[in-house]
Amino acid sequence: MTDKPKGAVFNQQSVEFKQDPPQHEKTRGWPLVNPVSCPGAQLEFHVTEIMPDGAALDDVHPDEDHVFYVLSGRAHAQVGDDEFDVEPGDALYVPKNTLHNFTILGGEVFRIAVVFAPARAFWTA
Repeated sequence: MTDKPKGAVFNQQSVEFKQDPPQHEKTRGWPLVNPVSCPGAQLEFHVTEIMPDGAALDDVHPDEDHVFYVLSGRAHAQVGDDEFDVEPGDALYVPKNTLHNFTILGGEVFRIAVVFAPARAFWTA
């Protein structure tokens, strides 16, 4: 029998950031919650910062839904055939297997909370 998952707290300052994850330019990401940091977790939670001259290039996650919550900055998002301008307080949903990207607007860092559900397979491979 496996142990029951336990609650945990992670501070962005205590987690090593990942520079320029795949399909990102001038981006830092902090993977706070995932199946490695929280055994038994079925999702991922990241904080990501894309610099004003950076970008999130075309990407598709075949098995995971994606949610982005904008903390600061603004961006233009493409989700499949739809386009959205997002700003602080907006939540953007991207269904699995859907092309998506962000173009940063203005001169402010685009800071987002990011959820993948379920967690991507590489965490448990």
